[in-house]
Amino acid sequence: MTFELLNPAGLERPVGYSHVAKITSGKIIYVAGQAPFAADGSVVGKGNFVEQFRQVVLNLKTAVEGAGGRPDQFAVLTMYVTDVEAYLANRDAIGAAYRTVFGKHFPAITMVEVSKLYHPDCMVEISGVAVVD
Repeated sequence: MTFELLNPAGLERPVGYSHVAKITSGKIIYVAGQAPFAADGSVVGKGNFVEQFRQVVLNLKTAVEGAGGRPDQFAVLTMYVTDVEAYLANRDAIGAAYRTVFGKHFPAITMVEVSKLYHPDCMVEISGVAVVD
């Protein structure tokens, strides 16, 4: 593995993420924020947080594979959401959508609530850093 995911003693027990991603070798791939856009540029799931999240993780998969990587090679993800309460209210469905792409791979993840994203119909955007052999 080109990086180690660590949860040092003294930090709270993480649920659905790791505290640290230690890069040990490989090539770093930076993936720009992926929003819930279909290939034709249309917004998927307007007004539906779960559908938008599902499209975003699929877009992350497409992006990293386009660079020769895999979803389980993401070391870091940064999530921008317009409504943390919507995320929490749909945690089970969001978790299921996440696992369809990432399985049980939980990199170092940060979530930030923002007042809006650059497209008014987008509710979630995720950027990432992957490390490939």
